[in-house]
Amino acid sequence: MNRLKLTIALVSFCCLFLLACATKVSAATNMAVVSSVATQPNLQQTITSTLRTNPNFALSNIRVVVKDGEVELYGQAQTGFERALAQKFLENMDGVKIIRNKISVI
Repeated sequence: MNRLKLTIALVSFCCLFLLACATKVSAATNMAVVSSVATQPNLQQTITSTLRTNPNFALSNIRVVVKDGEVELYGQAQTGFERALAQKFLENMDGVKIIRNKISVI
């Protein structure tokens, strides 16, 4: 009887875990980051290549706008996790002061 209860509990836990993984995760829209200054065109190019070449997520139609260290991200992500991950990769980049994540989840 204990083995049956343990099996039911394990299956229930797995179902809840899969359900939690399938839900959309939203990231904070704005994140302030203080770092050193980099030139605007170089920063924009670095950010774009970092996001497009990262194997952890596939962002489509990514567009990056940089002005005075403020970065705005536009595009589409498959999950909220990918959207949040895109922001996390940029938080410690030199020259980035504020990140406005406007990537939509499809």
